[in-house]
Amino acid sequence: MRRVYNANLFVNERRITKIVIDPHYEEKHASSVSDTIIMTLVDRLDGIQFTAKAVDGGFEYYATEPHFYEGKPYRLIWLLPEQGDYLGIVNCYRRPYVRK
Repeated sequence: MRRVYNANLFVNERRITKIVIDPHYEEKHASSVSDTIIMTLVDRLDGIQFTAKAVDGGFEYYATEPHFYEGKPYRLIWLLPEQGDYLGIVNCYRRPYVRK
């Protein structure tokens, strides 16, 4: 079951009042990711404008990284519906971090 959390963010100049987390990340990444980590990373999206990687079926899809939690890098795969005030988390996982 997807889990829903209250939020008060602005992402892509849109007010976000809910975060919907798909439990998909738990299949492979439960040892290094939790809803708490995801919510901390999502809070850091506040006030930022992002470019969608794809648009399909009424949703804009994003993949953003690195997002750091306790010094460790993560990648967030998320979406925004064309209509609605929520942000959906499709997946989240740890990434190796290489400085460029």
